Amino acid sequence: MEDLKINNPAKKPISARLYLHGIFISFIMCSWPIYFLVYSRKMNFEWAEAYSALTFFFYSFLALCIYFMVFVVLRNRPALKKSSRILIKVGGTLALAFLYICIRWAIEQHLAYWALGIRTYPREITFSYFFYDNLFNAFLLVFCGLFVKFMDDWYITDRIRTDLEKQNLRLELDFLKSQVNPHFLFNTLNNIQSYIVQDEKMKSIELIGRLSEFMRFALYECTEEYIDLDKEINMLTDYVELERVRCDDRVMIIFETSGNFGHHKVPPLLLMPFVENAFKHGADDQLSNSWIKINISVQEDLLKLQVDNNFSASSIPAEKTGGIGLQNVRKRLNHYFPDKHDLQISNKGNTFHVNLNLQLN
Repeated sequence: MEDLKINNPAKKPISARLYLHGIFISFIMCSWPIYFLVYSRKMNFEWAEAYSALTFFFYSFLALCIYFMVFVVLRNRPALKKSSRILIKVGGTLALAFLYICIRWAIEQHLAYWALGIRTYPREITFSYFFYDNLFNAFLLVFCGLFVKFMDDWYITDRIRTDLEKQNLRLELDFLKSQVNPHFLFNTLNNIQSYIVQDEKMKSIELIGRLSEFMRFALYECTEEYIDLDKEINMLTDYVELERVRCDDRVMIIFETSGNFGHHKVPPLLLMPFVENAFKHGADDQLSNSWIKINISVQEDLLKLQVDNNFSASSIPAEKTGGIGLQNVRKRLNHYFPDKHDLQISNKGNTFHVNLNLQLN
């Protein structure tokens, strides 16, 4: 089985996270001009005023404080006790809000005047007035920091969940590949040997070719997340024809396909559990009077699969026993085709029926 290691989803989608943070920083840079136009009600917008050296410094300082809060003050510290973590986050946030106002006072009222000869407030205002006048800005700083932290954690958590879902499906697919009836390979090789002994070269060559294609598909083609639908159909054809030889004349097998399969893709081995179950819980449990009917068709973008087989009274269909193969395929259908499939599985009398409608696009 392929070794599946869970990658750190916080590192894997780095570019996507950078895009999100870039959008947020762009929003910060646009907020000040909006303030000029709306709050200050200045009708004559001036780029030089909205994006002066002081405002650019303000954008950088604000972004620095927000990201310091997100990645330093509010970062997770699993090694500490819960009470200590809460104290650090709450105390650090309040301290940062206070320092933000103090640093702004020092920069905008003193450093900016010394370097650029400008102030945002008159020279005679007191620090207490400046402090109370900037409490709302400090609140916005805290709010923006909490918002960015929430969105970043949500994004990472969502990536972890998606990554785990994909890897779980990968494990289930590997398990599904290993669940193909082990007697199938053994009996197929025995049949090939018997044809060779009987000197039926053409039949043995045909079976070897089909078995080779089937094994190549199971080992190599199934490593991709999606494969061409016609490859899936060809694999099923090889499987059914090999089973037909194994079952001899004691099982009536009807396998029909129609439509154009060449322009669609599906997850590998999506249809296999339904076909394999028909042989495993139908033909394999009955010595005679067994039949299997399989019909696969594509009409425009709608894939239809119908599988019917009879079973003996002593045999219980896989669905009734909670068959892992069918459980896995249900999960895969819900993951890859949410609200785009209709799967009905039922048994009436001694007939097991599967009907799958799948919207491919």
